[in-house]
Amino acid sequence: MKLRITIYLIILISGTILLQGCIQEDKFGLSSFNEIKAFEIPGQAGTSTINKDEGTITIPMGEGVDLTQLAPSTIEISNLAKVEPGVGEVQDFSETVIYRVTAEDGSIAEWAVNVIPALPNPQLPNSNFDQWYSVSDYMQPGESADNTVWGTANRGVAIAGDANTVPEDLGGGDFAAKMTSVAAPLIVRMAAATLFTGKFTDEFPSPSNPRSNIDFGTPFSGRPSAFRIDYRYLPGASYEDADGNPLPGGDECDIYVLLQKREGDQIQRIGTGWFRDGTEVTDWTNLEVEIKYGELTASDPEFEYADVRPEEGESWGNPDDVPTHIVVVFSSSALGDFFTGAIGSELWVNNFDLVYE
Repeated sequence: MKLRITIYLIILISGTILLQGCIQEDKFGLSSFNEIKAFEIPGQAGTSTINKDEGTITIPMGEGVDLTQLAPSTIEISNLAKVEPGVGEVQDFSETVIYRVTAEDGSIAEWAVNVIPALPNPQLPNSNFDQWYSVSDYMQPGESADNTVWGTANRGVAIAGDANTVPEDLGGGDFAAKMTSVAAPLIVRMAAATLFTGKFTDEFPSPSNPRSNIDFGTPFSGRPSAFRIDYRYLPGASYEDADGNPLPGGDECDIYVLLQKREGDQIQRIGTGWFRDGTEVTDWTNLEVEIKYGELTASDPEFEYADVRPEEGESWGNPDDVPTHIVVVFSSSALGDFFTGAIGSELWVNNFDLVYE
């Protein structure tokens, strides 16, 4: 009975999230919304920048790519609108390409898409976490919902309580991200806070696999040798499993980077940089973690938890390949996927930086 009630509550909460997402553009009469919300081209070297005010989209592309034969793999537009040209249609992006979005009421907006050379040694936008935007009664990291590479599970957690990934003002315009593992009695025992590249989706979450409700990763083509991060960590007092049973040891934070090459449904891991630790760190500390290229082996200390995830379609790839995506994850409880951890564990992160030799 308890499991049945839990699943019912999760479905109810997810349905509310879906409803909230759909009604934003609903109105009486025909819709006049004709925006492009996301635009991606396979092999792009970084994130797309969408400027709503100017109606422009800028996409960085690596060296050696034939710009005359590119087709977008993703074009997300306003509800009830149509776009021309469409997804999968080859265009010559050596010059500006105009995309026309027609709203339900027939009004048309033209969007200018420009492909530019990628900068060497790329970094991720807002990797100092100084920019936050408001969503209802909580904050999300980034310039806006359409211009951010960072996601959290705040939307799901905030339905039944307060968001657990929040900005912390350090003064002088410097902000950090604070993550707290919280009690979530209406859904599960606890909810770990996570900050990641990607987005929290609107699909129904799986009670046994909360990761299924997250699209991890953002386009990226760099080959960094390491990453640096300023962090603090205070593990909670009582380390327990999903049923509230005490466990030996203590909670740990997760901080990691995965470099992937994606082609269609195939996800190949190229590089791994992973830090998992439960030591109390009260003062801001700069951490540098090596990114290892190629398959991890049993001799690597992180092998047990950092191996590829075949259940998510991931396998090992050629370590010499150029990545197409980067996954960055911060979590206040490393085993939060399994609802295991300590309520009250707190992780702060600031000034994430990719290191190049």
